[in-house]
Amino acid sequence: MKQTSSTTFAETGAVQDRAQTVGTLTMVAGALFALGALVSIAVDWAWLAILIGFGLLTYVVPQLHRVQSPADGWAGRAGSLLVAAGAGLVVALGVVFLVLEAVGDPGEPAWANVLWMIGFLAFLVGIVLFAVGSAIAKRFPPGAPLLMLLGLVAAVAIDMATGAFFEDDSSTTEWGFYIGVPLFGLGLAWIGYALRNASPRPEARD
Repeated sequence: MKQTSSTTFAETGAVQDRAQTVGTLTMVAGALFALGALVSIAVDWAWLAILIGFGLLTYVVPQLHRVQSPADGWAGRAGSLLVAAGAGLVVALGVVFLVLEAVGDPGEPAWANVLWMIGFLAFLVGIVLFAVGSAIAKRFPPGAPLLMLLGLVAAVAIDMATGAFFEDDSSTTEWGFYIGVPLFGLGLAWIGYALRNASPRPEARD
């Protein structure tokens, strides 16, 4: 059966619209991570921007995997699932901490700290696998997922080396966080920008 041009155009337009939306949200998520980390040097509430960024990742990373599948292989598939699950858990715990702070309870229950570590570890491993899958798929500029990976690994490695990763004392400067998270955000925004540029909105036809 011959496919009509109008049907082809409608389907193509829907796919490109989705790609434009995912690209835009990916850029927003990257900007929230980068700006949230930098602004947090001066103000405490900037972590809310990063929390929203985590929330966006639960949607955009599975969609980015969908764009690259099946070329990104098992690494992209497993990575997208781990990122979505880990980021979702981090967001849920962030809401719990907000509620505790709102009711005047400054304490963080031990179970919440354990779940946070599980969620962050899932997120970290997921980003590694997602970056590997993206590098294999070659759907986006190779430097973008590598910048994401470099930024996140640098953030954890530097803060673990200085003791800031496990330190609750605010006097310990989190240099890894301030350096690595903005790089991670830039890599994420780069992927979003590349997806938007590669998916122009088709012009209307008569």
